[in-house]
Amino acid sequence: MRRSLGGLILLISAGLFALAVGAFWMERVAFTPEPTTDTAFAILGDEEIRLQVASIIAGADAEALGVSANELRQQISDVAQIRAGATEMRRFTAAAHARIIGENDDTVEITAAEQVQIVRTERAAVLPPVTLPVERVTSLAVVGSLASWVWLVSFAVGAVALLLGLALRPERGEASFAFACGCAGTGASVLLFGYLIPGFVLDSTSDAVWTGALPRLAAMNRTTTLVAALVLVAIGGAVSFLTSGNRQRRQRSTPLAATRFREPQRWTG
Repeated sequence: MRRSLGGLILLISAGLFALAVGAFWMERVAFTPEPTTDTAFAILGDEEIRLQVASIIAGADAEALGVSANELRQQISDVAQIRAGATEMRRFTAAAHARIIGENDDTVEITAAEQVQIVRTERAAVLPPVTLPVERVTSLAVVGSLASWVWLVSFAVGAVALLLGLALRPERGEASFAFACGCAGTGASVLLFGYLIPGFVLDSTSDAVWTGALPRLAAMNRTTTLVAALVLVAIGGAVSFLTSGNRQRRQRSTPLAATRFREPQRWTG
């Protein structure tokens, strides 16, 4: 089916909006550090991250507290697996997240006050801060920066394309078709950028322990991502089906021209 220039531009606009929403959601899921219990609990669900935190604190505090390093490490690991423990670790967990994605270059430290809550003894109040060995991951910093720019630029260009497409007066049904494609494309984009890439791709770009935070964050937001993707695809499919049915009914109801099958007149002399 041939489409008008306005219809083609509307389709391009729909694709750009789909890309913008997907990139925005990936930035929100994987590249937005938040010092919340939910986020910390999700990140500490990664075994390597949890064990690194427990090992670093236990190695620094065990001798001063007069306890076994192995016992203290297990105790801290157990604390990190409950929500109350994640609440106490949410500040430095968010700081580590910000560090790996290149948001800042600040040293990630666990303060004495936090150590008191983590090791469950006031004797830790006089201990010096513990530094976590968290380094900037260049690949994640690049992807995070790209995601931010992509959604901003795609949204702006998509908005311009939308106005231009409407100004060119697309043919009947082309606007609804572009809307249907945009909804379905946005659903696919949200699933790809909000779950599949952070959940299965970004972690493989580096061997750094804290890259394991990204799959955990994708899993934390999985329900929201999947529901949004399914709803958008369903809306796109429904709009496409309904508008297609309307077009077919209009075609069937269109009367044939009265002269279509008229026999040509014969002139007799």
